[in-house]
Amino acid sequence: MWQKISRLLPGKISRTVIITVLTLLLASAVLTPKLNPLTRGGVLASEHISPIWSDLSQWRIALSEARNTSDEWPKNIQQYAPQTISSHLNVTSPRPYILQGDIARLAELGSLSGTQVIFELNPSSHTWQCRAGTPPVPARFLPMNCEGITSGEVNFSRLKMLPLLCACIFVVVAILIFLRHPLLGPTQLRPDKLRRTPYRALPKLDRLLRLVGRRQSTLHAAGISTVAWQRAVNYVNDAADKQQEYLAARLSAQSKTSKDWALPGEVFEWQFASNLPVSLDRCLVFIPYADVSDDLLVPALMTAQTGSDVMLILTGSDAETQQASLQAYCDDKANMFVMIDSASQTECLLSRQPATVLLRLLAAQLRVTRISPYQTRGAITSAGAFFGREQLLARVTGREPSNYLVVGGRQLGKSSLLKAVQRSLQGHPHIICHYISLRDHRLTPRMALQFGLDATTPIENIISHLETNFVGKRLFLLIDEADLFLRDESINNYPQLSALRALSDEGRCWFMLAGFWDLYATAVLDYQSPLRNFGEVLTIGGLEQEACKELVTVPLSRLRFGFTSNQLVDQLVEASGQRANLLAILCHECLEVLQPGERAIEPRHIAQALSSQAVQDALAGWGRLSHDETACRLDRIVVYHTAINGKTSLSKLAALFADSGLSIEPEAMRHALSRLQLAYILKRDGSEFTFAVPLLTKQFEQSELALLLGQELTSMKAAYTI
Repeated sequence: MWQKISRLLPGKISRTVIITVLTLLLASAVLTPKLNPLTRGGVLASEHISPIWSDLSQWRIALSEARNTSDEWPKNIQQYAPQTISSHLNVTSPRPYILQGDIARLAELGSLSGTQVIFELNPSSHTWQCRAGTPPVPARFLPMNCEGITSGEVNFSRLKMLPLLCACIFVVVAILIFLRHPLLGPTQLRPDKLRRTPYRALPKLDRLLRLVGRRQSTLHAAGISTVAWQRAVNYVNDAADKQQEYLAARLSAQSKTSKDWALPGEVFEWQFASNLPVSLDRCLVFIPYADVSDDLLVPALMTAQTGSDVMLILTGSDAETQQASLQAYCDDKANMFVMIDSASQTECLLSRQPATVLLRLLAAQLRVTRISPYQTRGAITSAGAFFGREQLLARVTGREPSNYLVVGGRQLGKSSLLKAVQRSLQGHPHIICHYISLRDHRLTPRMALQFGLDATTPIENIISHLETNFVGKRLFLLIDEADLFLRDESINNYPQLSALRALSDEGRCWFMLAGFWDLYATAVLDYQSPLRNFGEVLTIGGLEQEACKELVTVPLSRLRFGFTSNQLVDQLVEASGQRANLLAILCHECLEVLQPGERAIEPRHIAQALSSQAVQDALAGWGRLSHDETACRLDRIVVYHTAINGKTSLSKLAALFADSGLSIEPEAMRHALSRLQLAYILKRDGSEFTFAVPLLTKQFEQSELALLLGQELTSMKAAYTI
């Protein structure tokens, strides 16, 4: 029957039908035997056999008494009929001393229906003998002394239930084996364990899941697509180059073969995309040959010259004990090797975020500062490492194109903001955005070369070239580090700035310029400048409070590090004055002082980071904010005066200079205060000014401040005298 079903239905459906039918039969045999066609007859017979045997016993007693009374067998036994219980029994006497019991043919009697039993009385011994009639009552319902029914036959009758019992035992054992199977059991109890199954076991597990019809449901419970699962199953049959190529694609890395290595295997080079939230732009990938043992592999790695590159080792071993020496060597944080075992490769193949898996492995086997998630230099180019500035971004990208002037001190995030704007507008259907970083004052030649034109091309022709290449799109140019360009423009009466303004007024192009004091002075202080009212001024200062906390905690959490308390996070944010790059440096320094095995930053780590040389270096440089030496000296006087008194103001500075015999114009003092505010050294508090970054006060020894201030005042007086 099962073969017929299998031929009529597809494999999966027929298997499901067979399993369903068997399950229903076995379950109903135990729970509802009356509804099971295999057990219904025996159950119903068991319910009715007792009253039938009781009636037959009453008949035998009645007829035995009648025989003893009349010394002969009654011709009509019905006159001696006893008070019976069952209505399903018909008793007759076909000849003397024979008592025949015929059971009615009714479905409700089960296997007793239509059967017969015969009793014969021995006149001399007054005993009854039993034998089965035609058709006979089932042997398991007859007494043991019935003629023709031996104990073996009774036992054989009882053995008819043995297949059912065996089937029940088989099902129970099968369920236990299913749950305890090293591959099936864990994946059924916790489907997410599929992602940590060694990839060499995936084909076998796939076959088992198909066999029991649980493949699709298990994948659905684990959140794994069928396509991804099938690709992972086929991974074991791929050659080494295909395996690493697919893993590289999963991790958004560019892969190429690396040659001239004296290693027992194949070596490749991965170039990661800029969105990897750690300081790792490239690494080496080594896939050992299958027959290479740890005894040969570890010594070969010891002699490998990888320089400062991290090397990922992709192994195919299923058991951790098989490559214990290699794992121990990679766990040594003194080297640059990271072992990615078979289970971890499966996790990279099936995880929704394979980069997170890689980061966890890197953090576990390398010094965390080697892949520090904090970028302490340069502009933030990765969206995952950029925090805050939502309002500024929204003002630029959420409106129609316009001109913007981004002003602020160094390392406050101007370039990072421009890069974020470029990422936000990338792929915009109506805007084409380009980022240009100036190293000197030559804007037009750099623009021309960047767009593949001759360096002597006028700026109007450059814009015409872009308009031709991007028909129907608005041009938005982001010009970073514009101070030297603006300084040169002010000397030469703003020839190129005038051209930029004309292009903008004609609606042909819009600009976003970023710089410090020269940009601010040109746009705000110079009334004749073409930049005046050219665009909206965006001042870059401290990061938002919540963004600061995210900057501190989120990168650490990606590597499974953290702080022992939220108060430590608040302490870092407050000490940095919410200055983004300083926060990144502080967090990096906290990671530097972590000891092997430590994963939580404690107060002692914070204290070491706050007093580190890297932090002191990041706070330096405020004494040279201008190319004018007199302006720089004025800035230093303001800072020293603030450090001595805790705060300063325009009137207090005027009194200081008057007491020193100096006549400094109030406008020069106002410019100094504005410059220090723009550099995020001071911040306004009503009519007074205080330090924007509390850590700045640690740069000064109180005993030296009066001497430093006096020296600057003396130098200022000498300069004015000359």
